[in-house]
Amino acid sequence: MDRFSKFHPFISFSFFISVITVTIFFTDSFLTVISFFSAFLYYTKLKRLKAVKTFIKFIVPIVFFAAFFNMLFVRYGEMALFSVKGLNFTVEGLTAGLFTGLMIGAVMMWFFCYNEIITSEKFMALFGGIAPNLTLLISMILRFIPLMIRTEEEIKDANKGMGTEIKGLKNALHRFSALLSICLEKSIETADSMKARGFGKKKRSFYSSFDFRFSDGAAAVFIISAAVLVFSVSLKSYPMIIINPGIKILHPQYLQLSVFTVLSVFPLLADVTEDIKWLLLKSKI
Repeated sequence: MDRFSKFHPFISFSFFISVITVTIFFTDSFLTVISFFSAFLYYTKLKRLKAVKTFIKFIVPIVFFAAFFNMLFVRYGEMALFSVKGLNFTVEGLTAGLFTGLMIGAVMMWFFCYNEIITSEKFMALFGGIAPNLTLLISMILRFIPLMIRTEEEIKDANKGMGTEIKGLKNALHRFSALLSICLEKSIETADSMKARGFGKKKRSFYSSFDFRFSDGAAAVFIISAAVLVFSVSLKSYPMIIINPGIKILHPQYLQLSVFTVLSVFPLLADVTEDIKWLLLKSKI
C-alpha cells in the first residue's frame, strides 16, 4: 500500500505542483535529471511492470526523439559528432535536446503518478468548497476520458466475439459511431440523475472525509519550505548547464540539489518510514 496516498489531498497536490513546476522551470540543470529518475522510481512503485513497459514504449522514445530532433536542426556547438555536406551535428545540440526530452518525460511520469494519487474524490475535497460547480465539471470530464477508453475496448471485444472486427477506416468509423451513441446516452442518464437529486435547485452542501492531521502539517511545511528554498537559491544562481557554444557547468548549488532530491523522493521516503514502523511493531508481537 502506498503511504503517500494516505496523506491529505492538499499534501499530494502541493507535492506534484512543486516538482512539476521545478522540472519545467529548471530545464538545463541537474534538477531535471533528478526529477526524471525520481518520477520513474515512484511510477514504478505505483504501477510496477506496467510502469516499466510504459517507460520503454513511450518515455524513452520521446527522450531520444527530442535529443536527435534538436541535434538535426541546431547549428551551434564546438564538438562535432559527424558532418553531412558541410553541416555539423554537434554534441551540444544533442545534449540540449536530451535535457528537453528528460524534462518532457519527467513531467509526463509525474502526471501519471498524479492520476494514480489524486482521485476525483480528493479533487472534490480540495476545491469543492471553493468552486463546487467547476470542480464537479472538471471531475466529470476527467472521469469521462478513461470511461470512453474502457467503452471503446468493450465495443472492440464485442466485435471480436461476433467476428465482425476487421481492420480499416470503415470499421474504425463504425466503432466511433457506436462509442459516440453510448457516451451521449450515458450523458443523458447522468443529467437526469442529477436533476432527480435536485442539482442546481439550491446551494450545495460540502462534505469531506479527509482530516488534516499532524503528519499532514509536517509534510506540508517540508514540501512548501523545500520548494521555496529551491526557487530562492535560483534567484542568485542555479546549477545550470551552459550548452552554447560549449558545455560548461555553472554555479553548482549542492544545497539546492540535496533539498530537491529529498523533495522528489518524498513519496518513496514516506513508504520507507511506514515499512520501518511496521517492522518494529511486528517485532514486538
